[in-house]
Amino acid sequence: MMGNQNSDSTASEAALQDNETREAYMFQNQFFPEGQFHVVSSQLEGMSTPAGAGEGQFLSSFTNRLIQYTNARNTFAFFFPYQDAEIEQGVLYRLGGDWEDIGEGNNGGGDTPTSNLINVTFTPVSDQDDGDGWFDRDDV
Repeated sequence: MMGNQNSDSTASEAALQDNETREAYMFQNQFFPEGQFHVVSSQLEGMSTPAGAGEGQFLSSFTNRLIQYTNARNTFAFFFPYQDAEIEQGVLYRLGGDWEDIGEGNNGGGDTPTSNLINVTFTPVSDQDDGDGWFDRDDV
């Protein structure tokens, strides 16, 4: 996949200034509490959002993405943030520590979810382009 060729520096700075908690859905077996990640794809146009995401919310739309955890280069996950969450390449994000099970509405924190899809929170942490060469968007 090719990275975003847009000017990420301005977008990344704006995302960092807006340190608001955002919501997304992901598969429970791909969730690592407090995990830091980068977005490694543009919107996955051909991939539909899993059933149950945004259920009960009027006109919910998502920007399906692929993320890569920073603790392991080969650890990827599908990520389904709300379209207005403004997630972008060029920013380091951190997941929240808890999840909410969409199947029963049970909160996480040790219990096993009843469905494979969970509701998570995340926030921007920093601009990923720190010059160390670890992650180059153009090589993805």
